[in-house]
Amino acid sequence: MPPPARRDTIQRLSVIVPKNPFAPQNLQAGQHCLCAMNVCKLMDWWPGNPHSPHRDATKVRSIQRSLDWKRVASIAAYLLQEEIVDAPEKIDVFFRSIYEPKKSEPGREWPPRINNVIGFERSEFPTFSNVLLHVNGAKIEPINIEGESGGAHLVFDERDRALNFSVIDGQHRINGAYFAIKLLQEKQQSAEWEIPAEIFLDLDQRNQPPRRQAQIFIDVNFYQKKVDRSLVADLFPTARGARPAIDRKERAQDIGRLLMLEKGPLVGMIQIPGIRYGVKDVVALATLNGAIENALQSLEQAGLTSLEEQSDFLAECLTAWFLASGRFEDPKKARLKALDPANVTYQGRVLVAVLTLVPAMIWKLTQKKTTFISEKSTEILTEWLRDVANRADLLDDGVFIGKDKFKKRGYLGSGGIGRFRDMLWAATLGKTKLGRLKPETIEARAKKNHETIAGGA
Repeated sequence: MPPPARRDTIQRLSVIVPKNPFAPQNLQAGQHCLCAMNVCKLMDWWPGNPHSPHRDATKVRSIQRSLDWKRVASIAAYLLQEEIVDAPEKIDVFFRSIYEPKKSEPGREWPPRINNVIGFERSEFPTFSNVLLHVNGAKIEPINIEGESGGAHLVFDERDRALNFSVIDGQHRINGAYFAIKLLQEKQQSAEWEIPAEIFLDLDQRNQPPRRQAQIFIDVNFYQKKVDRSLVADLFPTARGARPAIDRKERAQDIGRLLMLEKGPLVGMIQIPGIRYGVKDVVALATLNGAIENALQSLEQAGLTSLEEQSDFLAECLTAWFLASGRFEDPKKARLKALDPANVTYQGRVLVAVLTLVPAMIWKLTQKKTTFISEKSTEILTEWLRDVANRADLLDDGVFIGKDKFKKRGYLGSGGIGRFRDMLWAATLGKTKLGRLKPETIEARAKKNHETIAGGA
């Protein structure tokens, strides 16, 4: 007979038992709850405390895949809002007792091999969604409050051998949160963090295959589709409010939104695939934002630093490209009908490559001693881009080649964007057509032209 539980080892966590008419009947009978859980305690209860007789490193696996330690460290850096230096060494310090015993298993290693420095994504409110946990050896005790329902305690003995915590979904978030709080405690010893958790009790019996847990993992991670990047790209400026952009990524989002809604030849045409906004076969907003971000350094070096200047100049560059291609569609008409299937000038791969030419466009206008944003500069860029396209053999009778020829030349499929970009850059300088030079020759010429233009020619 097991020894009686000690009072100081009994845990009583405040939880909410949500009503859910869609849940199986057994879950509606008090086997499902929501709570906030101390991440350090969870790491003790999940794989087991080192000083506890029931510690078992195999429990951190359960239905989970092997950990991606770069992702764990990236989550920690995001929560801390600062880069982590000496990441492998610090991971070894905080996680050695849990994961090192598994290093001899095939396909595993310790310490993990990741970059020494881990960067982060900026956020005003770093947090994440609830994790899904499974527990054997606990019970839910309702709290009887007159006129209220749903309140309860999750009760368990943390030293009970029958207690078993497992993670259905969120192992990277839990490990990342634990890593972050341990790093923070080096500066603030009393720091704690309670993460949102959804807990299921006894879906699968202890020491039995985690069949139901596996099904929930599949439902959450396989059947529930992640939204398209473009669907949220235009929401970032909205979420930021009046605060100005703090880095180039945020500035690119602002410019992309302006080009999508207000400025230039792509207004109303840039795609947000998740809600079918824009025009089919035109560049997606997330793709455009990435290209804009890469161009921002050149704009800043040219003295184009304000949001207005940068968006106006990029709108001018795009207008000049479409005019030079001979396939410029009236945006209003293009919104009412499909683009010509042969017209690839609006495709993301093409526009991304064209926007890499921004340093060359700035160089050209500087050579001509022309104001960067004006009707005259649009004319100069249009003529120059037409010459570039002609030297790259991309025009047939003044019109950009069709999709079939574009594909035949290897600009679609694997490596196509790079080959097309190199062809454009190889044609930025000189007067003769490139003809059918070998790819390595084109690449070398593109690199040389990059260097020449970067040096001010």
